[in-house]
Parts: sequence; C-alpha cells; structure tokens
Amino acid sequence: MILGGVLAEQAGMDFETKSGFILFPLLVHTLDLTVSTIGVFFVKTKPGNPALKKDYGVPEDPLDILKRGYYVSLCLAIVGLFFICKTFLNTDKFP
Repeated sequence: MILGGVLAEQAGMDFETKSGFILFPLLVHTLDLTVSTIGVFFVKTKPGNPALKKDYGVPEDPLDILKRGYYVSLCLAIVGLFFICKTFLNTDKFP
C-alpha cells in the first residue's frame, strides 16, 4: 500500500488514481480470502460411508476432489483479479 502510494505520488497522478493504487493490495488479499473460502465448500465427497452402504458406488479419488476445489478457486480468482485490476489500476486518464 505504501509503495503504491509513493509510486503514484511520484508519477504525478490525481487523488482518485492514487487511491486505486493504494487500495489494490488490500483488495487482492480480500479476494484471496473470499475465493479460498468458496473453494473449500467444493471440496467434499459423496455423503455416506462406502464400507457400510452397498449401493454407494465407486469411491471418488481424493485428488479429484481437491482439484475440483482448486479449479473453482482458480476460475473465481482470475475473474476477480481481472475486474480489480481493470477498476483500480485504471490509468486511462493518465497521459
């Protein structure tokens, strides 16, 4: 946050543009926490115990379950980071 503020100040940007550079790291970390929390909800197996239920079916591979949560988190992070960068690092007004 300090580095973004100092660099924006030395570049001679206006207050609105400087505030975007200052808030950018805070919003990225907020996005990280939110996306990770959502991804955790996708890491789950089928309900029931395969040893006790005869009609359980084929048990899922644990790596596939973890990858499902990872891919959901990855997609949400890419979309969120795109919009955060587009909104807060907008330098169209800067010559």
